[in-house]
Amino acid sequence: MAISEFSGGPLRKQIGFSRLVPDQARDILLKRGYDCYLLDDEAIARPGQIQTTDSIVLTQVQTEPYQVREDLERFGPLLDHDCRIYVRYAADGGSKEIVLRALNALKLPPSGITTSDVKFFSDEWFEGPNAPVFAPFVHVLTANDDWDSLANLIAGNPAGRAANVNLRIDMRDAKHQQLRPSTEHDLILRRAFWNCSSIEMTEKGNGLSDVQAFETYAHLANSVVGSRWPYRYFVKLGDRLKVAREFDKYRTTALENVPYHLGPRLRLDRCVLGRSEGLIVSDYVNGAEPLRDCVRDGRGIPAISNLFNLTLLAWRRAATEEERPLQQLLSELLGRDIPEHRAPLIMAYGAKRSMRELKALFQRARSPQRILTGVVHGDLHATNVLVRMNDAVIIDLERIDTDKPLLWDAASLEGGLFVDGFINDRRTAMEVLLSVESLYTLAAFDIDDHHCLPANASAWFLDCVRQIRMQARQMERGPLQYAWILAAVLLNKACNSKDFREMGESGVPDATPLSREAVRALAYVLGERLLVELANNDQPVAP
Repeated sequence: MAISEFSGGPLRKQIGFSRLVPDQARDILLKRGYDCYLLDDEAIARPGQIQTTDSIVLTQVQTEPYQVREDLERFGPLLDHDCRIYVRYAADGGSKEIVLRALNALKLPPSGITTSDVKFFSDEWFEGPNAPVFAPFVHVLTANDDWDSLANLIAGNPAGRAANVNLRIDMRDAKHQQLRPSTEHDLILRRAFWNCSSIEMTEKGNGLSDVQAFETYAHLANSVVGSRWPYRYFVKLGDRLKVAREFDKYRTTALENVPYHLGPRLRLDRCVLGRSEGLIVSDYVNGAEPLRDCVRDGRGIPAISNLFNLTLLAWRRAATEEERPLQQLLSELLGRDIPEHRAPLIMAYGAKRSMRELKALFQRARSPQRILTGVVHGDLHATNVLVRMNDAVIIDLERIDTDKPLLWDAASLEGGLFVDGFINDRRTAMEVLLSVESLYTLAAFDIDDHHCLPANASAWFLDCVRQIRMQARQMERGPLQYAWILAAVLLNKACNSKDFREMGESGVPDATPLSREAVRALAYVLGERLLVELANNDQPVAP
């Protein structure tokens, strides 16, 4: 068994009850080291009361079943303090439904939910009864359960460290402008850095997701080594569902299979969730830069080789061959339509077909009988791979999937290098298109001699593509599998709905340097050309 430490009892030793503290509950919880009190506005306002409260217990009264909704609305915000909430619903048939509907309306994370309860929750924020239940939560149980059972639940799921009210938080955006964290963000940061005197956070501006990422320096209040030197962390703040999903994939997939120095190490003692937001903390990958930046200097080839041959090696070795239709596996990549704001650029650069027409072409493909499937990163773009010396370190593991074509990651990397690597290129869009278009013909997938003169400003990209496709060829189980997946990836990236003009970019077709909008539009042109050739190809795709 794992090394464990003798427990001196719960960190927080108070249990709050709404409306009434039953004598039997008080006696049973007292034996387990807890003191009970009546939860009201006066108690909540009392200094230190919430910081020492482990859980609160709400009991639905049969004569007034809807009062539990008022209690949940009133005390639900205490989840941000890591207080757990236990709701004892009345024994009659409709009382549990009232509780479940209240949880859904208030979007409070539930526990104790069965398969038959799922119909009361919205798919927008609730993953279902089979997803891991992470604290803090609202646990639903019948009032018929005895107090011993509830006391055991409380003791088995103790609250974590209370928020550090003395922590100094300095949060800034990528331009170093002062940011003010929301009330919930403020609380979960104070819980995550409970033993620190101050944290200095600077937002990273690379990602397109709704989750904020920060480079963070934390000063420990009492350092073991007696130093005032700060510790460097990587912090992600965002929607609870997204954070919880990424946290779970870190634990169950990534950290067990990626060499320790090639993936960020989670700080499990600092990862916390609130009512609707969450926070992940990992050690910062020191001395690293995004792959996007180093490839343009001609330093990407060793890192790409390291990525597939070492970082992701365990995932490749565990892959299996399956007989599955390629169209089905890639259908989600073709689910987007061209954003209206980008359509004029796409047409100006030479695209001739709509996404509807391209989807129809894709359905004409004869699927390979065998496909190599397994664990994939799922979002392996050019800023989710960091390079340190020749090591390739993967980050941002929210989209890890255990049942996708292995070629998915290779195609995502090539597509990501294109849409990120040519931003701010000093050439016109048509000049860039001309320099790389030979890579997106069927003939290019029969040879790997993708070279051009070093003086060519696209030489770095051709060299990277050659390395990626050498790796992809080892994962193919039929001719042109990689080409089909790559075409779908390029079209998917081209149809990203983000309007980059909001960042001050130009929408003029011949503007230089190249904007993000222009490069995304070029990706559509290349994806269309490749897909049209594939669909018209007489060579069967099946082996």
